[in-house]
Amino acid sequence: MKRFLTVLLCLLPAVLLRAQEEPAPKTGWAFSPLPDVSYDSDQGVKLGAFANIFYYGDGSVYPNFLHHVAVAGAWASKGSWYLHGMFDSASLIPGVRFTASLTYRDVSANNFYGFNGIASPYDKELDMNRLTRTAYYSNHRRMIRGAAVFQREGKNRLNWMGGAVFRHIRLQDCSLENYDSGNSLYMAYRSAGLIRPDEAAGGASLELKGGVTYDSRDVELFPGKGIYGELYLNGNLDLSHGKYHYAQLVGHFRHFVPIVKDRVVFAYHLGLQHQFLGEMPFYNLTELSTLLYQYEEFEGLGSRYSVRGFRYNRIAAAGLAWSNIELRATVANFTLFKQRVSLVLMPFVDLAAITRPFRLDEQRALPGFYQPNRVPIMVSGGVGGKIHINANTILGVDFGKALDPQLSDFTISMASTYIF
Repeated sequence: MKRFLTVLLCLLPAVLLRAQEEPAPKTGWAFSPLPDVSYDSDQGVKLGAFANIFYYGDGSVYPNFLHHVAVAGAWASKGSWYLHGMFDSASLIPGVRFTASLTYRDVSANNFYGFNGIASPYDKELDMNRLTRTAYYSNHRRMIRGAAVFQREGKNRLNWMGGAVFRHIRLQDCSLENYDSGNSLYMAYRSAGLIRPDEAAGGASLELKGGVTYDSRDVELFPGKGIYGELYLNGNLDLSHGKYHYAQLVGHFRHFVPIVKDRVVFAYHLGLQHQFLGEMPFYNLTELSTLLYQYEEFEGLGSRYSVRGFRYNRIAAAGLAWSNIELRATVANFTLFKQRVSLVLMPFVDLAAITRPFRLDEQRALPGFYQPNRVPIMVSGGVGGKIHINANTILGVDFGKALDPQLSDFTISMASTYIF
């Protein structure tokens, strides 16, 4: 990390002195199909494809857009595949932004590390060990999710929003070939009663949400300045068991501070998701609430879209707070095959904390399922790189490491957008 920061500081003067031409605005439809060949520490090698389709109209809104359609599908070598589609429009309904998405995801080696983060002990030797045929921290998870949200334009950039999310989640023990079935933390939690019999196999829920958003960003997908905030309530209805109803407070604050215009941006995000009423089923514990499901994966603290550098789904609790802090430095702009391309370097620090534990007293009472939490604030750091293609197609890779080895040794993740 020290070496990288030294190199970055040496590059900045050249970056800042380089002239940048103002790109001509895009008009009409733009279609960007791309193969998805990537790697993630938790999911392995991923093979698939995705496409972003943008409609800019006469170009007056560029680099923002009037309509956005995203479709994606991929298979990963550690046992998962998904299909995902999203439609996002700021002009389909006058004065209203409408966003809808549909996702199916099947993960036969889904990470399950227990409740309450590093209050649950972690033994690296038990995590996907081919020699001992052990996949102790894995279960099989299938999910279908449909979501729709409406945002009504208000005064002074303050918008009203409302929406709904339907989820159906099915769970069973890890079903990977050449690994012992039944020998998993998921099955141990079931036997110990930390996972209730009626919730062990999953269930269906309907999430209704309402609140406000504030947006002063200059560009939506890669802001150079401005603030974007969300504050809303979720009411979750249990459609399967009729007993796991609960409410959450969700807040996000994203701030983009220009250090050097069009070149260097300091960006940070503060997130909160806190259950304050009712009882949550364990199978919804890793579901992070969002307004726009731009991608298939929005689960757990510890992923390429929540806290980088942690193991996927490492922190699961009823209340979570986290932060992403990064410096986005554009080091090059050029044209390649008639496409406008920018390269961005991005050192980052991420933090996480539990604001409300989940069944902690029961967990403490069971030997082997609990260890004292030594660090109330968990920290990771690393560096990322992004490629912008025609402003709105973004590809990237992040390298991260948590300070506590219980959270991770080293992670690599690739993504098709910024983390926020």
